[in-house]
Amino acid sequence: MALQSISSPPSNGDLEVEVKSARMTATEIINSHRIRESLSPLFSENTLAKIIGAAELFLDQNDPPIQFPETVPQAGPTRGEYQCRDAEFWTCGFFPGSLYCLLERLRKYPGTTISNISNTSSDPKAFQRSLISHLTNLCRTWSAPLYPMSARTDTHDLGFIVQPALRRDWELFGNQESLNVLLHAADSLASRYDEKIGAIRSWDSFTNAHHNFVSLEDDFLVIIDNLDLLFYAGNYTRNPHLISIATTHATTLLTSHLRKEPISSNASLYSTYHGVNFSPQKGTVKRKFTAQGYADESTWARGQAWAILGYAQTYSWTKKQEFLDAAKGLADYFIYRLETAPKIVEEGGCGRHVPLWDFDAPITYTTVNGTQAPLRDVSAGMAAANGMVILYGQLLWIGEHETARRYLEYAMAIVKDTIALAYNRDSLSLKLDEKSLKVGVEKVEGADRRRFDAILERSTANFNGDHADRAWDHGLVYADYYFLEFGNRLLDIGLI
Repeated sequence: MALQSISSPPSNGDLEVEVKSARMTATEIINSHRIRESLSPLFSENTLAKIIGAAELFLDQNDPPIQFPETVPQAGPTRGEYQCRDAEFWTCGFFPGSLYCLLERLRKYPGTTISNISNTSSDPKAFQRSLISHLTNLCRTWSAPLYPMSARTDTHDLGFIVQPALRRDWELFGNQESLNVLLHAADSLASRYDEKIGAIRSWDSFTNAHHNFVSLEDDFLVIIDNLDLLFYAGNYTRNPHLISIATTHATTLLTSHLRKEPISSNASLYSTYHGVNFSPQKGTVKRKFTAQGYADESTWARGQAWAILGYAQTYSWTKKQEFLDAAKGLADYFIYRLETAPKIVEEGGCGRHVPLWDFDAPITYTTVNGTQAPLRDVSAGMAAANGMVILYGQLLWIGEHETARRYLEYAMAIVKDTIALAYNRDSLSLKLDEKSLKVGVEKVEGADRRRFDAILERSTANFNGDHADRAWDHGLVYADYYFLEFGNRLLDIGLI
C-alpha cells in the first residue's frame, strides 16, 4: 500500500456563493432519482447476507464470542477478512448492533426487506420464518457477552458497547434483562462525571509522541461523548440526575470543544477539537489535542461527525435551542468542507460527498486495489449522515422545512456517493436448505470479486502520525453499523 502526500486543501475563505451552487448540485443528485432506487444497496440481499455470513463465520471456534469484528483490510495478507478485537474493546457493540438493525427491519418492515431477497425456495413463508429465527439466534449469541459490560466504570464508551444491540432487544422483544443492562450501564457511565469540570471523564490516560497525560489527579481528558444512553435511561426511569449529567456535559463542550469558524456572516459554523485536557483541581482547560486526527488544531472528520450526531441527539432529548444551533453549525461546517475540498476528491464522477479523513490534513494518496485515490474516512460520512437525518426530523417538527430538507438532501448525497465509491461488490445471497429448513449464505454465481467481510470499504480508524497502531483504507464495523442504521432511520420516518 503506497502513500503519497501533496499540499493541503485550500484555506477557509469566503466561498458562500460557490458553496450554495454546490448545494444545488446535491439537491439535483437526490431529486434525479427515486430514493429507493438510488440507495437500493441499503436494503439489498447482499447487505443482509454479508452481516449474517460474517456472524456465522466468526462463531467458529469463537462461541460464545470473545472476539468481535472490527476492521477489514483492503490490502496485505489478511485482505478482505475481518480482524477482531477482544470483547472489552470499545467497538464490540457495533457488530451485534448491525445484526439487530437487520432483525429490526425484518420484524418491523418485512415488505421492504423480504421483497429484496431473490428467494428461490418453494415455500417463501418457511424461508421468512427460518431467516427471522436464524437472525434472532445470531443476535442473541453475539449480544450475550455485552451484558456484563454494564458494570464497567473504566470506560466512557458504554453507550457504544451496549446500546446498538440491547436497546433494540428491549424494544423489539421486551427483554427485561436488556433494559436492566442499559440502566445499569448508564449508572456506571455517570460515575465518571466530575461536577467541577461539568463533564464525564473520557479517558484515564493518553500518551503519544507529543502528549503524556497519565495522572488522574492532574489530567481530566474529555472527547465528544455518546450521551444518548444517559438521556435514554434518565428519561425511562425519570431520573433527573442522569439527565442533568448528560445536559451539563453537552453544555460544557459547547465552549471547550467547538470552534466558531469565520466563514459566513449569516450563520454560525463550528469545527471541533478532538480532545481537551482539563485541570481536575481548577476545572479549567489545560490543553486541546487530537489522538486520531492530523494535528491538535485540525478538524478530524470523524470527530466532527460524532459531534453532529451527538448534538442532534441531545437536542432531540432536551429541545434546548443551544444544542440545535450547535448541531446545525457543526453540520453546516461539515458540508462546507465537503463542498470546498479540492477537485481531486472526485473519482469517476463521485466522491465529492465522501469526506477526507481529516479536513485540514495534506491530501494523502493511497494505492488500494490497483488504484490511486485520496485517503478518506467513510465512517465519518455515515455518522454525519445519521446526525443530519435526525436534524431533518427535528426541524420539520418545529416548522423549519427548507432547512430540514437541506440536511436530508445532504445526508442522502453522502450515502449515495458512499455507495458509488465504497460499497464492496463481493456479492452474497441467502438460500434455504429445503430439508433442514436452515438459511445459509453463499457466493453469488459469477461474482468476480474476492471475499470482503464488510459492506463498505475506505474507512480510516486512525492515521495520526504519532500513533503506533495506525489503520486506514479498510472496512470498519461502525461504518457498516451507521450505514444500516441510516436505512432504518429512513424506514422509521417513512421515506422508504
